[in-house]
Amino acid sequence: MKKVKNGIDKVLELISVTLFVILVVTVSWQVFSRYVLKNPSAITEELSKIAFVWLVLISAAYLFGEHGGHMNIGVIVDKVSPKVKIILSLFSQIVICLFAAFILLSGGYTAVINGWAQINSSIPSITTGQIYMALPICGVFTMFYSINYMIEDIKNLLKK
Repeated sequence: MKKVKNGIDKVLELISVTLFVILVVTVSWQVFSRYVLKNPSAITEELSKIAFVWLVLISAAYLFGEHGGHMNIGVIVDKVSPKVKIILSLFSQIVICLFAAFILLSGGYTAVINGWAQINSSIPSITTGQIYMALPICGVFTMFYSINYMIEDIKNLLKK
């Protein structure tokens, strides 16, 4: 499981870096074309929005994959016994996995299906559904990491 997780980490890291480079290049070209050439490009503006959305969602999944990469309320967890910490962590992972399954994966899939035929006015070769594909992809990776953490928590709980 650790090898699979490390492989997924590398893939998400590569995708995040690539999206960040695309974002920087498109925004830089947009600024240059707007202020130097006095002819702003509509394609780069739309492409930078799409790259930003994908970057945020893919990077969020990647960050969640880093142990402790998600937000938590440490005040409560720090005051309980180690066994209760594991139980709270397991509960947290279950809630996160359900959120990823129902909101990101299922809701994202519905958004993709509903937007698949909607053509983007600035970039006709990209549909709205293709843009929304970042939601279920983020959901799948978040669920994978969450399940991975649940397995760790259950193993730790059985040791105690």
